[in-house]
Amino acid sequence: MSIDLPQSAAPRVSVIIPSSTRLDLLRACLRSLARFGPAAIPYETIVVLNQATPEAEAQLREAATGIQVVSSSVNLGLAGAGNRGRALARGEFLILLHDDAEIEPGWMESLVETADAHPEAGAIGGKVLYPDGRLQYAGSILWREAITSAPWVGETPAPTAFERLRAVDYCGTCALLVRGTLWDFVGGLDERFYPVYYLDVDLAMAMRKLGFVVLYQPNSRIHHHQGASGNLSFREFVSARNRLLFLEKWGAALENHEPYERDSPAAVERALARADIFADRCRRMRNRTIENLVQPKKLNIAEQHARHVEKSRALQEAYAAHQARRSRRIFPRVVARSLIGTKLYEQARRIRNKIVMLLAH
Repeated sequence: MSIDLPQSAAPRVSVIIPSSTRLDLLRACLRSLARFGPAAIPYETIVVLNQATPEAEAQLREAATGIQVVSSSVNLGLAGAGNRGRALARGEFLILLHDDAEIEPGWMESLVETADAHPEAGAIGGKVLYPDGRLQYAGSILWREAITSAPWVGETPAPTAFERLRAVDYCGTCALLVRGTLWDFVGGLDERFYPVYYLDVDLAMAMRKLGFVVLYQPNSRIHHHQGASGNLSFREFVSARNRLLFLEKWGAALENHEPYERDSPAAVERALARADIFADRCRRMRNRTIENLVQPKKLNIAEQHARHVEKSRALQEAYAAHQARRSRRIFPRVVARSLIGTKLYEQARRIRNKIVMLLAH
């Protein structure tokens, strides 16, 4: 059965869906948008296929109507795909939506209504649930060390928690509305944060620098298959790598943030209060609007493609070197554990103890 989406001639909202190779997840995402997308808000849907094959693109075009499809044979990453989609977008508001997300009724309406009511908001995100209904995200905290965390400690709260509209440090790109003029003014998503992680935090910091806040709107809800694909070790490596890059870029600004304290409700409360204080200051400011004359930077597709071919190669080489270093550290411990209880192990222990005693004297 075909998935039929509206294609407005004058969209107010452009939904940009960067997609991976999981077409099953993408179809579920588009199906939810076709079912629960608003009738009263004109919108368009742009899908950016990363590392796409001609067969995958043909399957998508056959499965769904009313969408614009952009394909790239190289992995553009989330930022590159978002920027590629923005080059086609015509809406006043841009909404990034991950391909492994499924929306609930009222999702888009709540985001747009909040943007209309709060000119101080540069971006607005919503409540993110796991497919089984457990709470996944309700806005996030950014700490001084560029560590990020949920706005709670200990056991995950019930899905009905965090029901108040409030300012946050950032919301993830799994479902995030951004004002188009502000997106353009900050230069779009920073493609240095490749292929994922920290680009949403970076975007929030760029808007904060201009006096705009990020709001969390709990009435906008999605279900998100977090980490549905990809190697866990690779994801951890990329996250750590991009965190260092983020610290290089925003380290000075982070001095105003609280230091990370694991399992500290008091630290969380201080971080939430700081976000509220900043939002109050922004609401009192005047002349906040970004000039409508700001035009999207023209995207050079060939240059972007070549740049990401190099990015992908460099990242794979860096990860291979990381794995090699990790193996060299782990191998001696593995060997030592395997020798426990043998004569060789006991002999090595006696030699080590003698060396320690000699050094002590």
